[in-house]
Amino acid sequence: MGSIVACKQESKFQIINGIVYDATMNNITLITGKGDTVNISTMDANRDKVCGVLLEDSVEVVCIKEKMEGKEILKAAELTIIKK
Repeated sequence: MGSIVACKQESKFQIINGIVYDATMNNITLITGKGDTVNISTMDANRDKVCGVLLEDSVEVVCIKEKMEGKEILKAAELTIIKK
């Protein structure tokens, strides 16, 4: 019995707060309170839990870290707009 695994998902959730710096159909880029720039994938996200955002919205994003093809990415699991 064998199987092929394309990516390995870690079960740890990470909460990131920040201001939306850039947003596309499949990604959002946040500037955190520490001044870090964080790119978060919204591809394959549940649209009921990850709504659309506008530039400069303050948001809280619950993310899951995934390893894909040797790289670590953040995928949005839930997004809350704190302030527009």
